Amino acid sequence: MPSIKQEPGSSSRANGRGGGMATPDSPGAAPSETASERVQRRRHVRSTAPSISTRIPPPSASDDAQEDWAIVPRLPQQPSTFEDEQDDCLIMEVRRGPKVENGPEFLASQSIQGSFIGPNKALRDIGQRLKYINDALGELQARGIQHVASLPELVLVGDQSSGKSSLMSAIAGLSLPRSSGTCTRCPIHIRVSRADEWSCRVFLKQDYEFRPPDHPITERDVTKTNPFPPWVRLDPSRQVRREFKTVRDQFDSEEIETVLRCAQVAILNPSTHYQFFIPKLKGEVSESTRQQLLEQVKKKEERAEAQFSPNTVALEVKGPDLADLNFYDLPGVFMTARRAEDTFLESVVKNLTREYIAHESAIILCAVPMNQDTENSLALKLIRGLGAENRCLGIMTKADLLPRNDHAATNWLAMLNGHAHKTGYGYFITSRQGSDLEEQNKMEEAFFNRTADATGHWPEVFDGFHDKCGVEKLKAFLSKKLSEKFSTILPEVTKKVEQRLHDINEQLKKYPDPPANPELAIMRSLTEFTIRVKDRVTHQDFMSIWDARCGEPFKKCIIELKPKFNVRENARASRPIFIDLESDSPSASPAVRKRSGPSDLTQATPKRQRGPQTNGFIKTEAVDQPRWPATPSHPRSATPANVMTPGRASRSKSLMDIRNLIKRSAVPGQPGLVSASVYEPLYTEAAKLWAAPLDAFINRTFAFLQAEIFAILDSAFAHLKNRAIYKESCDHMRAFIETHKFELRQQLHLIYSLEAQRLFTKDEEALERHKAAEMKILVRHRSHFRIAAHNGDELSAVPKLDDMTDEERRQEETKMAKELKNLGPDPFEPELAVAAYIRGYYLTAANRFVDYVSIHVMSGLLPRVASVIDTYLHERLGLAGGRGTDPDVLQRLMSEGPEIEQKRRDLRAEKETLDGAMQIIVDLERREREQAIAAAAAASASSQYANGFDASTAEDMDVMDVGHPNGAAGDRATVYSGTAFGDA
Repeated sequence: MPSIKQEPGSSSRANGRGGGMATPDSPGAAPSETASERVQRRRHVRSTAPSISTRIPPPSASDDAQEDWAIVPRLPQQPSTFEDEQDDCLIMEVRRGPKVENGPEFLASQSIQGSFIGPNKALRDIGQRLKYINDALGELQARGIQHVASLPELVLVGDQSSGKSSLMSAIAGLSLPRSSGTCTRCPIHIRVSRADEWSCRVFLKQDYEFRPPDHPITERDVTKTNPFPPWVRLDPSRQVRREFKTVRDQFDSEEIETVLRCAQVAILNPSTHYQFFIPKLKGEVSESTRQQLLEQVKKKEERAEAQFSPNTVALEVKGPDLADLNFYDLPGVFMTARRAEDTFLESVVKNLTREYIAHESAIILCAVPMNQDTENSLALKLIRGLGAENRCLGIMTKADLLPRNDHAATNWLAMLNGHAHKTGYGYFITSRQGSDLEEQNKMEEAFFNRTADATGHWPEVFDGFHDKCGVEKLKAFLSKKLSEKFSTILPEVTKKVEQRLHDINEQLKKYPDPPANPELAIMRSLTEFTIRVKDRVTHQDFMSIWDARCGEPFKKCIIELKPKFNVRENARASRPIFIDLESDSPSASPAVRKRSGPSDLTQATPKRQRGPQTNGFIKTEAVDQPRWPATPSHPRSATPANVMTPGRASRSKSLMDIRNLIKRSAVPGQPGLVSASVYEPLYTEAAKLWAAPLDAFINRTFAFLQAEIFAILDSAFAHLKNRAIYKESCDHMRAFIETHKFELRQQLHLIYSLEAQRLFTKDEEALERHKAAEMKILVRHRSHFRIAAHNGDELSAVPKLDDMTDEERRQEETKMAKELKNLGPDPFEPELAVAAYIRGYYLTAANRFVDYVSIHVMSGLLPRVASVIDTYLHERLGLAGGRGTDPDVLQRLMSEGPEIEQKRRDLRAEKETLDGAMQIIVDLERREREQAIAAAAAASASSQYANGFDASTAEDMDVMDVGHPNGAAGDRATVYSGTAFGDA
């Protein structure tokens, strides 16, 4: 009869002897064995295939009716051995079964609890996919990207003495420390995954810094902003993960426990370097030395700096037959601290538990012991308080300690049925008895199967929940849920990681690496800077922009300050009248109204007015922005030095003021002559207002020049901005600007003082031209007022000539000539002549002043800047005279501040972490695509084969070969079930 190869070594492990095959009912079984020995012989031995239940359920009538083609064990009458093979054989026979409509779908629908010695191809694919997903999740969590994207995680919580430590050991597949309360004093992050060889790597994850206060910690120190005193959370850039120790002997539980205990003692003593606590394994040093080192660690444990730490001990456990899981085990919450001085720890541990429960992507595992009242569970209370019941899976621990009374199971059944303490994922049940992991696994299986060697009583009322019993089923469930959750949020995680990488790359552009040749980079930047500055300040475009921003507004502001005169001898007019400086036209249409009585405007000597004249003065037309400021009268009204806004001009003079000034200055015996001393004070009073606009002009000019120079500097030194040379260059160029600003201000203020000191001009033609134009304006406005006064009207405005047509102007001239003929000569003609001269000379001097100021910039400042910029920075930086190759100079110029160096290191470290995370995600997506393509192809091929399979061709088949050691039938549509004796 053809044989099927069994997995190597399975028979010898099960039977305790090699070679022959035997079953409980076969003659090969020892007749004198006890029930316990028989149970032990029947016990399953785990293979290297993915962890599933291999127990064959009892046959039922319906099963017999449906099974027509199924492979069942055919037992030999006597033990068989084969000299050509050392492995035991698996013998199967094929019976006729129902026609399979769709092979792959049927295989995939088989329950993981079905009767298989190992997973069939579909189940293996599912298991492999879970492994890929959970491995990717674990690697992402190990890389610490939680500050960028929230990852799904398992969080194990529970009260003290709730069986968490045993449960965690079972899930992790290794013995963890269970004495001295060590494992309850800091969180433990465990990542479990499958691999060919077993290993346990231990890391220390430092997210918090130890900052003890100068007083004993009390409950008042535990606040929302300081939830874990004396620990303070570090910035993500300062958080570190250090490898502590790797253990490779799975069966040396003592060594594993020693390493974990030392790791946690290191966490609790942050002032001592962590390497002090790394234990030496057996064989690394002599036993005496090893014990001495462990004794030192023990002393540190007894006098630990902290009784608790939120920092994490991380374990990466890999090995055959391990479920793919990631979870955190937290210290158990408790009601009362052991010592009065540690009362604050009650709140600290609760805060830590709340923080992990609050993670939106976390699946909460809550351990509730079956020997205690659930209503007293602090952990369940915290979960309910945070509204996390829908993300919670309850785990009933210590099932073997369930009280033996009639009502003991009632509450637990209500919870299992969802009638009490309802959780989103329901409940599982565990029983972890024994001293080591292997013994606990055996005793748990015996307990729930009620075998003869079982310890403890398991009521039959729980039989309906057999699929919820045992750690193995719990691990399979958790692995599946974790991968499902991760698959759901993977697109969002990818998006967040990509966005953060983009942000980091943008920030790293601000902190580039030092150039390979620093001297060459510096000289290139300096050369580019000087050439571009020289070209810019002498370019026509630069000068045109300067003139539009500085020159023209300055000229308008100076012209706007032209002296103003009131052309009415009667100062009681209701509204002031404004005269345009730019043209001789009035500013508005005339509007007159009758007065109560005529007024004599022809008297030779009008009454002198009391007080200052505020109406009827001559003023320039409003000028568009920018406008220049006069000297403010109060500090609060001061404007920035380079803001061009018009200030308050000098008080306008009336014709009577001029008449009085003429009288006071007249030389006795010289009637009709106007003294020269009359003109000068009227002009200098207006010219003294130029100081403020001049300073604003200087400030704006250099602000514009500095902006242009620094824009070029930023561009030329773009790759050196984080170096000392850039900062030094900026400082030197500011000093350069201030030096030239001081020089220009001295030159221009000298010109200003000369202009404001006295009247002087050789340009008689310009003076006569301006004087005639101003006289025409004054006479026209004066005439309008005289006519209105003679007619008993009150003039509110004088029409602007620019707004009048030629015909309207002729009509106005004709009408005014006719009216003025009736009025006779103007009694204020001398005063009008003085006003016209003052305004005409002001325009002559103002235009000359503006020209001098502008030419000092265009022909003085800018060429001077271009001529000295060549060597200025070289000299200031210490690069002139052949010192450019001096290593000390280069080192100084290329140095960075410590904060910049740290920032670059932090960004690169985070980038490396996220680049690795993205590679993990990309690899996972690639595997998903490959598996999807392979599954689709296999489904298509299998469907075609199954639909064309004729069962009659198998009628003559007695037995057949199965090529896979676990009994998988390839692509055949026949359903198999098989067992290897001793590996059942």
